[in-house]
Amino acid sequence: MAAIGVLAKEAADRELLGLMLGELGHRVEGAARLEEAVEFARERKPAGFLIVDGAGADGESLTRELLRAFPLLPVVAALKVRDANRAVALMRVGACEVVAPPWTPEDLKASVSKGLRFQGTALSVAAAAPLSRSPLWYVLSVALFLAAGLGAASLKRAERNRAAAAARTDRWELPVRHPAGLAFDGKSLWLIEWFTQSFYALSPADTAVQLVRHLTAETPVAAAFTSEAMWTVSADGTVIRRMRDDKMTPLTRYPRAAPNSAGIAFDGLYLWALDGRARVLRKHLVDRELSVLATYPWRGLKAAGLLFDGASLWTLDAADRRLMRHALDRPQDVIAAVPLPEYAEGAYVPVGAAWDGARFWTVGEAKDGKGPARLVRHKEEPR
Repeated sequence: MAAIGVLAKEAADRELLGLMLGELGHRVEGAARLEEAVEFARERKPAGFLIVDGAGADGESLTRELLRAFPLLPVVAALKVRDANRAVALMRVGACEVVAPPWTPEDLKASVSKGLRFQGTALSVAAAAPLSRSPLWYVLSVALFLAAGLGAASLKRAERNRAAAAARTDRWELPVRHPAGLAFDGKSLWLIEWFTQSFYALSPADTAVQLVRHLTAETPVAAAFTSEAMWTVSADGTVIRRMRDDKMTPLTRYPRAAPNSAGIAFDGLYLWALDGRARVLRKHLVDRELSVLATYPWRGLKAAGLLFDGASLWTLDAADRRLMRHALDRPQDVIAAVPLPEYAEGAYVPVGAAWDGARFWTVGEAKDGKGPARLVRHKEEPR
């Protein structure tokens, strides 16, 4: 009897799949969110995980995250809607089996049983009678030993080549499809994903996911960091000041303080917000109401991001595919621009930007909305 985890957003799905797996003799633990699934996998070490794709849950992202944390964990995906393309996509990101609807005990048994076999086979040593070996056997043994050595050397060389290529890359595909913004906290890049209402802390070295936080009561679209706080903006314009802890504990809420937000930034004294619909920059005093001190026209076409590099404000124009520099004393003027040739082919649209102290980073959404998001590290800022 194996322990199986079930990751499904809807309680009815968890209950149905749990009953089916229970009838097959498995111990089942349900999880509604990725953090619960990771905690269960870490503590209970299940034989596998069953993930429900659909009904607001992105099975590709969930599969990637589980396998990133537990590379050898067999993951079976259960589709809410029969879709061959979706099944192929899930297999590509690491799902060992896909169960199509309607779910039946027979299909579930076959898929889960096959998935569990991915864990490997236990081997035991048994005594055997000594065998007489001919000279040919020894020749073959030496040849196999040499071949194995050459094969291992080739694998190590290929791994070194892959590592070198990864170190040179400036583009990475991410385990999300609907990014909304990007921010830098001094150590990590923070990716905002509006569809799953999530924040992903990414390592700037290799973009590995260091932390995932889901917000159940709001849809985040932008974020900025100060030395003592994290600031986030929801789709309804509500600004929230948070603690810089793993739980992103809310401290103060400012309802509808930054409507139509395409980005926020903190310059050390004032909080700035870019209104994408009104196409204006607003300068806020950090008081009880986030009072607006001044409003400036924004000269771009399609606002997609706002950041502060320690000296100037920068805004991201998704239509012109460029970053524009603004002086703090005259933010209505564009005093420099950095083109983003990485988006010239048109397959991706930039939707967020950040500055890590040496380089610009942007995140792009696939134009058709179906592919994975792309993170881009750009060349150093021209001075």
